[in-house]
Order: sequence, then C-alpha cells, then structure tokens
Amino acid sequence: MTVIGITGSLASGKTQVARILKSKGARVFDADRAARIALKKGEPSYKAAVKIFGRAYLKKNGQFDRKKLALRVFANPRELRKLNILIHPGVIFECLGQIKRVSHQKGVIVLDVPLLFESKMDCLADFIVLVPSPVAALLKRASKKGISPALARKILASQWPVRKKIKRADFVIHNDGSPADLNKKVSEVWRQVTKSLT
Repeated sequence: MTVIGITGSLASGKTQVARILKSKGARVFDADRAARIALKKGEPSYKAAVKIFGRAYLKKNGQFDRKKLALRVFANPRELRKLNILIHPGVIFECLGQIKRVSHQKGVIVLDVPLLFESKMDCLADFIVLVPSPVAALLKRASKKGISPALARKILASQWPVRKKIKRADFVIHNDGSPADLNKKVSEVWRQVTKSLT
C-alpha cells in the first residue's frame, strides 16, 4: 500500500484533492474528521478538554462549540498547543490503525492532514502533496465555511508557511484555477504515483 500525505493551508483545497484521488480508487483518511471525533462527548480527549478549557465552551447538548473554542485557542499559541497535545495522539493512532488495516493490500491510501508537517505525520507518507492557494482565495473559501477573515488569518499564522512546506513536498498542486484545472493537475500526480507502483 502506497501512502500519500496531502497538506495545505486552511481552505486551500486539500480535501477536494483527496476527493479527486478517492474517485480514482484511493482510500482516504480524514484527519479533521478524526479530530472532531476525538472531541466528542465521552471520548478521553473530551474529558481532558473540558477540564482545561471549562464548560463555558460546551453547547447545550454537551458537545464542544468548535467555533467558540477556535476563537480562544487561535488567539493564544499556548492554548493551541494544549489542544493539539490532547487531540493529535488520537488522530495519529487512528491513522496508524487505518494504514495497518490495508497495509497488505495493493493500492493507495491518502492522508488528508492539515498539520501533516507540524504533527510529524509526514513520516508516515511515501509521497507528500502540498496544495497551496492564494491568500485571497483562502479567505473567501474560509468565509463560506463561516470562518471570519480575522480568525482565518490567525489559523494561517499558526501553520507552517507555504515556502517551508514546499521544500518538503514531492508534488505541489497550485489550486489557483478552475475545478477542471485542479482535476487535471491531480490526475497528473496520480499518474506519476501509480506509475511507480507498476
């Protein structure tokens, strides 16, 4: 099983790239989904997060208000580190389990991980794909997800700069055109990766 790690900044289009690869037959591990599950009521990370951040960040149903929590942690790097320390081990454990379950099979598994380098999960990948996008486009896409420009800029500031990530990537897919353009670029990366498998 070949492992492709996909990363990029907030709203850069990395998940869209993962979807295109899935349509070509790849399996996909979604780190954001794993992180959401880690903070669900009843999970060990949830209990620890409530102790650290307090019940003021919970909704009426007892689940975390993720937007409210984001406003706090992205305004304070120390608080963000605390949250990452709680969540990352569970995400990595889930990722390793998914890779292990398919390791004996042929094919490709994609790790869709926003903090691939920051969490050191890049060491799990055979190939790394970076998906950069112009900042104006990132802010526009983030706004459609309900993330304000101010919060989006704080999130971007907490991540590795693109120039640093480019040096570590095997492939760079610039998401600065139409969906058809993106599809074409992803198809070329897929062709090169799968060619190495034959």
